[in-house]
Amino acid sequence: MTSPRNGSPTRALVLGGGGAVGVGWQTGLLTGLREAGVDLAGATAIVGTSAGALVGALLSSGRDVTDALTSLAALGQSIDPDGLAAGDEAFLSAMRQASLDTDPRQALRAIARAAQEASTPAEDVYLGLFGTLDGTAWPAGFRCTAIDTDTGDLVVWDQGSGVPLLYAIASSCAVPVLFPTVTIKGRRYMDGGILSHLNATAAPPTDVLVVLSCHPLGSQGAGVDSALAASVAASDAELAQLRETRRLVAVEPDFSHIEAPANLMDRTSPSRLSRSASGRRNAKPQRSRPPGTSERAISESSAFCPLAWIRSAGRWVPVEPSARSQRPGVSKDRPVLQVGRAARRRH
Repeated sequence: MTSPRNGSPTRALVLGGGGAVGVGWQTGLLTGLREAGVDLAGATAIVGTSAGALVGALLSSGRDVTDALTSLAALGQSIDPDGLAAGDEAFLSAMRQASLDTDPRQALRAIARAAQEASTPAEDVYLGLFGTLDGTAWPAGFRCTAIDTDTGDLVVWDQGSGVPLLYAIASSCAVPVLFPTVTIKGRRYMDGGILSHLNATAAPPTDVLVVLSCHPLGSQGAGVDSALAASVAASDAELAQLRETRRLVAVEPDFSHIEAPANLMDRTSPSRLSRSASGRRNAKPQRSRPPGTSERAISESSAFCPLAWIRSAGRWVPVEPSARSQRPGVSKDRPVLQVGRAARRRH
């Protein structure tokens, strides 16, 4: 699977779902990595689900991923915060109920019915939140996922699907009950991250698979809210399967030294940092924003993400994630990448 032109290994990037916090976390992480000399935009293929679909579309288009904050700002301006919180809780309630169903497709159809019966913004208003993508051509090598509300099937949109990029991204981000389902070619679609927040198997075969998960994986992920437990378990199973055939590098939030947010989709979840990206103890958390983003834009959006950015040595840097090499014969606990003020360290 190496590149026939220069023999270098081929790489695919998977960006998972995680709501508004996920957009902020991925935006901060990708920007910090790029500034540290690791530009993931050069991946052979990029697969995005929900929050990762929006960020991935910008990344693969050669755009600044911080443009994703424009959509979050639009969300904050168009939807009342109380209504957003109520819709989020209704979605999690539907997820908890569906997790009790032994038939995944039946559970998805039940969630879809709840979504279609819920009071949500009009579809055209929701689509307007993604105006930053209006007129953007479909990037080569980019894929994103959504779920057909009638069948419960996972759909993978790509350049050959004949679907406008804006509609594909909106469908992948359409959190049921919170947002309306999206109509594409006479069918309706909702968030692609309900069964798996990664959908890593949608990535094409490559030598290396890099996964950015907004939710903790493995044992860390076992303690998440029951509404998301099934999705985390499905993602873990996907990665276990994939690491048998390729080198897999997973980057995830590390909650071992902070108070984990109760809900990663909630912009108000408390999170207290005990060390900064550079490894110093007792670092004071700052309001999260990437370089060049105004304080007002953050306050008007759902982009507040304590895990994404911290002020260190006079500049904005991403908080150190947990990164592991997961490939045959290599311990999954072996750290291979840590991002911080010291740029990049390999072990």
